[in-house]
Amino acid sequence: MFLRLAKYGMDNIDEFLNLAKKARRLQQQGLERIAANSGGNTPDDWLVDDFAQLDDFGSLCAEFAIVGLWRCVELYGTKAIRVASGNEAASKVFNHKAFQKELLNLGIVESRIRCARSVDELRCLNNSIKHEQRVGSELAGFRLWQSKKGRELGNLEHQYRRLRPVAERYLVDLADRLDRRS
Repeated sequence: MFLRLAKYGMDNIDEFLNLAKKARRLQQQGLERIAANSGGNTPDDWLVDDFAQLDDFGSLCAEFAIVGLWRCVELYGTKAIRVASGNEAASKVFNHKAFQKELLNLGIVESRIRCARSVDELRCLNNSIKHEQRVGSELAGFRLWQSKKGRELGNLEHQYRRLRPVAERYLVDLADRLDRRS
């Protein structure tokens, strides 16, 4: 049941991104109409700022999607630990090391869960979004991000699209492993 709720959450994030893309496209079309109809009478800096805000909007939406995706993974993990080990254990698993330790107590090695490395990358990307707005040391530990250490994250929609299916595979495998131990 918790896995189904996590999948619904991920589907909602997908829908959010699709709606945000449509809104951005409509705003861009409106700005393009204004530019075309102004006959050059609209100050360039107005349009430049407006178009730049559209890019910022797209980047912000992708950041929300990454944070939301990690939230789905983290909340599912917490609920699964609560069912398997109780409230006390679950209260500690927002710390990744504590989560790994609790999984070990349950006989599950997190690194052996399908796509665990990519989900750890998602965790680090979430932390970089929330705390640094740049590629931090932890995120730079992943091959894809090594050469980008210290740089701004940029638009992360591609990263969301890449990490979304692997997060789902991770959750399905985690659920299977937890079910097998029952």
